[in-house]
Amino acid sequence: MTQLARAAALTAVLLAPTAALSAQRELPYTYQGTVHAVKAGAVDLITGVGEALRLVHMRTQPTTAVVGEGASLALGDLQPGDVVRADCRMTATGLVVDKIELKRRAP
Repeated sequence: MTQLARAAALTAVLLAPTAALSAQRELPYTYQGTVHAVKAGAVDLITGVGEALRLVHMRTQPTTAVVGEGASLALGDLQPGDVVRADCRMTATGLVVDKIELKRRAP
């Protein structure tokens, strides 16, 4: 019986990091940045603070909501230079956008 308890404890200890990692992947990510490119099924944003810039590639889905200017927009309505806020989630294949909110149009 003692060996069974030890085996159960060892299993719990070995599986705990895996459970924590899978919970981390489900956390939402929010990016605010400038649209660099809009492609079929993807959006690239330039984000950063000060001189530390980063290009973030995120995939879109047919269910991705694009809103701004008081109405729904099509993904194709976004253009390079627009400032947006993107609510994403991490999947096994990368970032997937759930919602894009247009904050300011490109000049």
